[in-house]
Parts: sequence; structure tokens; C-alpha cells
Amino acid sequence: MKNKFLTTILYISLALLTACGDGDDNQTDFNGKQKLDYKKVETTEIISKSVVNLSHISNNSILYITGLTQSIYERVTNLDFSCGTGTVKINSDNSITLNNCKNFNYPFQDTPFSGTVSGTIQSISNNTTASLKNELKLSNINIDLSEKSIIFNGKIIQTSSSTYDLIKQTYEVDQSTLELVEKLDNKNHYLYNLKNYQFISNYYLSSSHIEDFTKGEIDGEFNGNIFSVNFASILNFSTLKDLLDLKPSSANVEITDLYNQRNAISINQATNGTALVSTYADGKLVQTFSQDWNEF
Repeated sequence: MKNKFLTTILYISLALLTACGDGDDNQTDFNGKQKLDYKKVETTEIISKSVVNLSHISNNSILYITGLTQSIYERVTNLDFSCGTGTVKINSDNSITLNNCKNFNYPFQDTPFSGTVSGTIQSISNNTTASLKNELKLSNINIDLSEKSIIFNGKIIQTSSSTYDLIKQTYEVDQSTLELVEKLDNKNHYLYNLKNYQFISNYYLSSSHIEDFTKGEIDGEFNGNIFSVNFASILNFSTLKDLLDLKPSSANVEITDLYNQRNAISINQATNGTALVSTYADGKLVQTFSQDWNEF
């Protein structure tokens, strides 16, 4: 029952598919790209969206990539997978390589996967009686969907464990790149270098309460503008449905400019259930507003 729940949580995320010192807010990096200005509303929107979407299960690109690539790897190595179009092969080191693979079946879906997947997947498991641990090494993974493209290079470590009342899942990423290209509307382009990223989800069976903890560092780029932040978040959900609907019972997200701690964004749960967002530039409060959590 517990293992089934772990699997279900993983594939629900598939179905839903997203320091110190002072600095000059307008400085450029060595490539001459402009830093995002914390005095501007769009900066808050860009950075908070990037962090919040990595801080819960419903639209988390890391969990989506993990679930999809691990499912493909297991089915290919069990000789239970074929591409409707494109190719897939097993390499001598037991990794697999896909080339424009499309129209394949995957769990909990009635229709074939409509996107295209390319890249190399290596999966190494280290399971014990206490936990299940899996290490994914992903090279040039490109998941091309109708509404966006997801590109990933790096390693994802997933650990799952359970006791009589607690199911715990942990995802860890370090020195890896994640790229998101939106195809609709504004056609935005996000590029993240993730460092020391850790997402922990605790599910308590007796109460159905879920708590998600996230921390990490992002060197990010949005449409040619750059930002670097540390972040930490705690989101609590009363039920699984609330988690999937992104309706936390309590929440706290703290984001700090890596090169100027006086630049920061704080997101908390407002009394009406919305997210209350406050932005500080050089230590001064420059904007406060509330929005629905699903707007991130």
C-alpha cells in the first residue's frame, strides 16, 4: 500500500505537468548580461515563480523529469518499451539513449505520450530494507511538449522511505542545469544552474497531512537577464487534494540575493489563503501584494 502511494505521488506529478556582502543591483556579470532589478515588479514575479515551482510537487520540473525518465529507463531495460516514432537503444554501460522518441505508453495514462524525448539516461539503484535510493544521471535530456520544452543535464538522487505513519521522499540535485522554454504566449526562456537543491516531502498516513521542505541555490537567467539567489521554503497541506490544488494551510518562502542579502523576497500565507509577497531592495520594502498560489 505504501509503495503504491509512492508510485502514485510520482506519477501524479507527471500528469500535472513546472549569502553575504553588498552589491550593485544594476551590475552585469562577466558575460555582460543585466542583473534583474529588485525594485521592479517583474523581478519579483520572475524569481518567485522560479522558486515556488521548485518548492512543491504539483508543477515541479525536477519531479516531472525524474518520474518520466525513470519510468522510461525501467521499461526499456525490462524490454517493455518501444517508440511510436524515433529510436531507443541500450548502451554497453546499461544506460539508454533516446532519439526523438514519441508516441510511447507510460503508466496512469490512457493515451500515448504526445511529446518527444531525446537524450541519455543512466539509473543506479541502491535499496536497503529501510529505504529505496535511486541515482539518475541524465545527459542532454530534451522533453519537447506542445506548450514547452524541458532540457536537463546533471544528476538527480531520489530517496524514499516509510515507517508505520510516515512516507518520506527526498530529491537532491547539485551542479545541474535546467532549461525551460515556453512555446505559448510570451515564449519565455528560463535557464537555471541548480546547486545544493533538496526537496523533502513528508506524508503522514494517520492525518493525511503533508509538509514540503525545499532549499537550494539558483544561478538563473530569464530572457537574457540574470539573477542568483539562495532560497528555503516550508509548505504545509492538510490533504493530498490541497497539495495537488496548491492550497497550503501554511507557507513560508524566503529568497535572498546571493550577492546582496539586502535584496530579498518573502512569501507567506495570507489570512484569506492567498500568497502574500513582499520584496526588499537594499533593505527597503519596495512592494507588497497578494496573489493566488496557482498564479506562480
